Amino acid sequence: MSDAASRLAFGGDVALVTGAASGLGLSHARALAERGARVMLNDIVKPGPNKLSAEEAAAQLRSEGFQAEAVTASVAIEAEAEGAVEATVRKWGSIEILVNNAGNGIAGKVQDIETSDLTRVLDVHLFGMFWTSRCALRHMRKAGYGRIINTASAVGAFGAAEAAPYVIAKAAVLGLSRATSLDNRDCDIRVNTLCPVAETPLAQSYFDKHPELDTSRLTSQAVSPVVVYLSHRRCELSGEVLSVAGGRVARIFSATAPGMTHADLSAEIVEANLERILSTEGYTIPASSIDQYALQPKGR
Repeated sequence: MSDAASRLAFGGDVALVTGAASGLGLSHARALAERGARVMLNDIVKPGPNKLSAEEAAAQLRSEGFQAEAVTASVAIEAEAEGAVEATVRKWGSIEILVNNAGNGIAGKVQDIETSDLTRVLDVHLFGMFWTSRCALRHMRKAGYGRIINTASAVGAFGAAEAAPYVIAKAAVLGLSRATSLDNRDCDIRVNTLCPVAETPLAQSYFDKHPELDTSRLTSQAVSPVVVYLSHRRCELSGEVLSVAGGRVARIFSATAPGMTHADLSAEIVEANLERILSTEGYTIPASSIDQYALQPKGR
């Protein structure tokens, strides 16, 4: 295969990128546009010092010769989230790619956070992603094709202290992505999850608290190549979670291990066998929850 033939180009595929006025979102939008995608940039950011609006970011891309438009809408509001998808389809007649990147963050411990704070974060990360995905899937399923990339975080997979709203929301994103993938495997619709690490405006407070971390390679541009691949027609992955940071790409996965089986299980037997129960030796990665039943004891 020649270099020209092997290059991942988009040939006019239409992409909607949420949270696209800066940071990761703008980097993803640019990377897609550079390879021939028509890109709708969504954000709610108002222009200001060192801040672009979605309209300004799209104008910047157009000035460089790329096809880019903007829609100002909050994904935290159902009608606006769906409206961003419909605006994309009205503009270009289809939507092949959805990059759910919009985010916010509120710190706090589970015992301290207000319900309203948790709701504000869930509205953006979970419900916003659900609303845009549901709307986009209606179009993608009619076409029999689509690519959805959802932005989660390693904190959703592994946890973090004093960041409960963000941890909960990003863990929920992992579940939403998995469900979306499994529900659409009858079509050429691939749904994957990105857990990026990058020094962005949203992440700045975290890095300020951890000056020992080297952020020199943690750029948004180091994450976007993975988004390009996951957005492309040649991508065959679905239901995967990829950690991406500073040039490293790795799989994050949920697994189950053999554990132990006892016909007359008791609390005391559990206590006596914790080492076997917690051992990761011989783990498997279920394709869906039903696969775990193969590990269950048969009969008595």
